[in-house]
Amino acid sequence: MAEHMQDEEQLEAIKQWWQENKVSVITAFLVAAGGTLGWSQYSDYRASEAAAAANGYDIVVEQKNELGSEGLAELVGDLREEHAGSIYSGLASMQLASVAVGEGDYELAIEELTRAAGELDPTSTIGQMAQLRLARALAAGGREDEAIRILEVGSASFPVSFSQALGDVHLAAGREAEALDAYRMAQSASLDMGRGPGLLELKVTGLELRLGEAGIPEGVIQ
Repeated sequence: MAEHMQDEEQLEAIKQWWQENKVSVITAFLVAAGGTLGWSQYSDYRASEAAAAANGYDIVVEQKNELGSEGLAELVGDLREEHAGSIYSGLASMQLASVAVGEGDYELAIEELTRAAGELDPTSTIGQMAQLRLARALAAGGREDEAIRILEVGSASFPVSFSQALGDVHLAAGREAEALDAYRMAQSASLDMGRGPGLLELKVTGLELRLGEAGIPEGVIQ
């Protein structure tokens, strides 16, 4: 639940950043392109398109808890058709997938997250978030091998979450040694990021005890 909330907060932060910076981003693109297509007209057109896509995404976010996956799919489909290739098309698919997971419809979630992961830059924060959510949905839908292939690639943006999710998938499959290795990687990444101990430490310690890998404190008689 905590990881899900962090994902939602990051999605909203990204959306807010784009709304605040879309004009400067478009301007930078036009400068790089040389402005040969009619600066004023093209700039106005792209700014209008970005604003419309952002507004469409706002509607998706506002309505997602009321409509359910079936109704929301229509809104997302309209946004996708009108603003194909925009960042908001991928974000809307992620919102629909979130609702589908809440309803237990992992096939729809996998479909939408696969679409989002394909549309978004895999090296970007948003793209890697889509990959992480896709792996979680695949695992929940019984497609553990596919989830593992995604998670083993790792993530520059979410190293802890990727490794921890990998450990969770292995643990659910009964592969405790592999799970412990993944949790240790997550723990190391967490320490590197300056995070304190938490649930992850409990997972590592618990598995170490089960597998007999925990160190025995001095003075304890075996």
